[in-house]
Amino acid sequence: MVVAVGGDGTINNIARALINTDTALGVLPTGSGNGFASNIGLPIRLEAALRVVKNPFFRTIDVGRVNEDIFLVSCGIGWEAIIATLFEGSRLRGLLPYAHATITTFLQYEPQEIEINSEPGHWEYNGRPMLFSIANMRDYGLGISIAPEARYDDGLLDICLIPRQTLLNSVKYGPEMFRRKAFVIPGYIRRPTTNLTIKRRYQGNIHVDGTPIPAGNEIRIEVIPAALKVAVKQAE
Repeated sequence: MVVAVGGDGTINNIARALINTDTALGVLPTGSGNGFASNIGLPIRLEAALRVVKNPFFRTIDVGRVNEDIFLVSCGIGWEAIIATLFEGSRLRGLLPYAHATITTFLQYEPQEIEINSEPGHWEYNGRPMLFSIANMRDYGLGISIAPEARYDDGLLDICLIPRQTLLNSVKYGPEMFRRKAFVIPGYIRRPTTNLTIKRRYQGNIHVDGTPIPAGNEIRIEVIPAALKVAVKQAE
């Protein structure tokens, strides 16, 4: 086992070396959002997380691949990437600076047109989504959920799209993401996929597990089923 001590970005960096090996990933979550840890049921308190590492139960989970990078929790394109970039540059961590980044960019961000081609089913989409996430797990972290139906061991990723909302709708429906009810937001689209190609006019940052990275006009994403062995809490 290799133990990652940190947040989702640190876990992502270590996990990429363990994909399709017999070496397990252990986690001591010390990040700001701890999305990965909360999604797989790891305790956030350090003492309790240490007990899991010392006496683990092992599970195998799927991993998402975006171009040459990977994600364990989610990959975000568009407004999500802008928020992640602004949050990355903040000295503060936690829900408050994340909320500040969200509010600061809400009125300024102009969604660009994208084209999605997804399998299975040859599903196609053309539009200008405000929020565009490809999720392997249901929660971002900080208690915010974009993909309530996502499972990390089903061999699928969840495409989640939300069109631009009015300020009133954002205030009304935003709290539903803390209740794992993003699907009630007007215009919400969820589509399970094994692989997809995204085409867009402008290059720019995307995010993988909350870390912004540059990407081009065409982005390819696929699931790597049962790719990572993870130390989790034993069932009680």
